[in-house]
Amino acid sequence: MSDPEIRTSEDAPPYASTPMHDQQAPEEPARIGPFGRLTGTLLSPGETFEDINRKPTFVAPMIVAICAILASTFFFQWRVHPDWDTIMRNQIKKQLDRRNQSIPEDQLNKQVEVSKKFAQFFPLIGSVFVPISYVIIAGLFALGMMFIQAKTTFKKILSVVAWTSASVLVVYTIVGATVLMVKDEEGLRSIDPTQSSGYVPSNIAAFLPSDSSAVLKSLAGSIDFFTIWQVILLCIGLAVIANSRKITSSKTATVVVGFWIVWILLKVAGTAMFG
Repeated sequence: MSDPEIRTSEDAPPYASTPMHDQQAPEEPARIGPFGRLTGTLLSPGETFEDINRKPTFVAPMIVAICAILASTFFFQWRVHPDWDTIMRNQIKKQLDRRNQSIPEDQLNKQVEVSKKFAQFFPLIGSVFVPISYVIIAGLFALGMMFIQAKTTFKKILSVVAWTSASVLVVYTIVGATVLMVKDEEGLRSIDPTQSSGYVPSNIAAFLPSDSSAVLKSLAGSIDFFTIWQVILLCIGLAVIANSRKITSSKTATVVVGFWIVWILLKVAGTAMFG
């Protein structure tokens, strides 16, 4: 009588039909605190993502990200004092020029006032969008991870997305505040918050001529140091939580980079269509 075939966890199919609580081992307690995870994601990602794999969390990094967005927005307002009337007026005129249209001055003033009021809610909109965007991104990655047969959970994927995004965002906020502090008055007045290059020269768009096309600026603005950094960390983190020796960071890169390229193409297409 032959011995029965022995199947290891490596051979077991991902997302089996048995209940999830029967598949997953009980979660271990976290060995790294929130601050340690925030810094460890950047400085020692392997160890930190291993801890996230043991005990995934996402509320703390979402709160950190929201605070970072609010802090950067209010600091920008305090330091730059942007002339939203002129900024919005110029944006509306540019859009009208692209369409070879013109409107009476009173209608233009009304549109400017509406845009200025909408701009006042930018911090609130950004804060609300943070958790929503993390959930959407994690959902897309979950589909990709299923495709490459990873043995993980949505909660772990969301935790990797949240901690990675929050950590890079904190660094960007610090760098952005430093850039604003070292600029003189003339440099501050020249900042246009509606430009894709932003005020931190971390992407290719910051080095393009001012008369470059909006499509080119949109594409160049997507090639950003902080974005690439975040993509690399996501590839590492998703490989760690995949719980399979067959899935390396190069394999998870097909998921992360693939969705990133799709996002760039959609953004560029939107710019080409709507300006």
